[in-house]
Amino acid sequence: MVSQTLTIELDDEQFETVLGENLLSSLLYQGADVRYGCRAGACGACRLYDASNCESILSCQTTITSAMSLTRYTPAESSSFSIISHNSLDDASIELTLLGPSDDSFGDRVFVSLSSNEPSEKSSDRQAHFHECMALNSAGGPLKVVLQKEHVSTEDWLRALALSADDKLEVQLSTGIRKGRLLFEMDLADAPVVVISSPDNTIFESYWRDAVRDFTPRFLGHFILFDNDDLTLSLADDALITFLQGALVDSEGAPLHIIYHGQNVSAKDWAMLLRPLRIHPNQLHFVR
Repeated sequence: MVSQTLTIELDDEQFETVLGENLLSSLLYQGADVRYGCRAGACGACRLYDASNCESILSCQTTITSAMSLTRYTPAESSSFSIISHNSLDDASIELTLLGPSDDSFGDRVFVSLSSNEPSEKSSDRQAHFHECMALNSAGGPLKVVLQKEHVSTEDWLRALALSADDKLEVQLSTGIRKGRLLFEMDLADAPVVVISSPDNTIFESYWRDAVRDFTPRFLGHFILFDNDDLTLSLADDALITFLQGALVDSEGAPLHIIYHGQNVSAKDWAMLLRPLRIHPNQLHFVR
């Protein structure tokens, strides 16, 4: 039986896929740049958008049934924001506090533009200068984000370094979704919580500590996974197991909630680590 081939358009690229295949697996196999995390539909890292109607789909949970035109970009509206403060956290991270029409708070996703905004620059080129960031501010506060050198082009990093207070930036804010729900939906009230981050998210340790403590007084610590080309191998780190065992003791019998801030480690891989520790999968929360 001949397999039916279907074309998937992803922004400006085309991929030939087969009817009935998993969308994420097929795109990754062909080298598409698609982020992913748990591969179980929990973390949302692999979310794509239907270019025809802006509806979101989780590519890891989608079976290819027809040709599709997709985009990585969140449906958003652009607004001008003023820089209140510009702080270098280290040689590769810059914290920006921005004033503008935003109701986003910790965990929400925004897109910050580092475009030159020159009239001659094409709109498609300007879109390439938008960078996804996680809002780090508390509800009602000015928008706060961190730009990381490894996630932007050299050109945009130089632009970021040159920014100063009162400069203007264009920011795209997601529309049609409820804001500030990340930690609420984890149901962390008074629960013991630890945060585990991938190495590239080390810089967010203090932000997580402050945000979690707004929901529960039982924040039990933060752990950074060992830097490894295959992060699943980092789950076998004795230091991680010791950290979790200590957190379980400090939990005093209450269910320990684990927030994983990172990608490329599946729910199945986590389950293999957590099962011997008797930590239920619904106590693990993914944040890309």
